[in-house]
Amino acid sequence: MKKLQIIIREAVNDDEVEINANTVASDIEGWDSLAQIVIMGELQNELNVKFTSSEINGFANIGELVDAIKMKL
Repeated sequence: MKKLQIIIREAVNDDEVEINANTVASDIEGWDSLAQIVIMGELQNELNVKFTSSEINGFANIGELVDAIKMKL
């Protein structure tokens, strides 16, 4: 979760962003489609995991994303 928070902060250019399992993209100012691509790209590169576009579009919140990462590691 901490690594994900760092990646999100960098993608939306806001060092104050705080996330939890219930956080959704619309909760974070600056999380648009471009930020989504950056976030997922960084996650895939840094954690060596791969997500399909349908997986990415299916995450309801940060908690589901973290669970998916855990399953792939």
